[in-house]
Amino acid sequence: MKHLRTTAVDLVLGEQSTHELPMLAAEALARGVDSPALRTLAGLSRTDASRELFWQAMAELGFPRPHPETAWRYRMRWAAQSLLRGDLSPYDASDEIYWCASHLERSPHATSVTDRFLGLQLAWEELRGQAPAVEQEMREAATALLRASPEAPRP
Repeated sequence: MKHLRTTAVDLVLGEQSTHELPMLAAEALARGVDSPALRTLAGLSRTDASRELFWQAMAELGFPRPHPETAWRYRMRWAAQSLLRGDLSPYDASDEIYWCASHLERSPHATSVTDRFLGLQLAWEELRGQAPAVEQEMREAATALLRASPEAPRP
């Protein structure tokens, strides 16, 4: 389900091709994720792939199409979680969080997140990544972000 959620968010943000949806559906079925629309989608060719059928499958699986702002917030939270798990480097996670926050409507929360992670990235670059204190601040910022923002399903 993780890959389907990530695909859904990427699709909303225009970063996912519909041509790949049938193969992604087939892979999900092979991993035990199942819904009627997902089965139908898996049987289509790349050229017949249907964005609407994908959204129907996701709704059947309990993950309806998110609004673009919600999708950016999901990606921001997922990057923070990846930083804390060690799946992404602090710099790469901070870059992703900054990028996502910069797409959110201007609000005090989005602006503070953008400013904080941009400042941490600049500090990292200035010190050429040789500052454990900056890495720790990035982890603390990610933790604060997760505490302050609404829960997102795990990718």
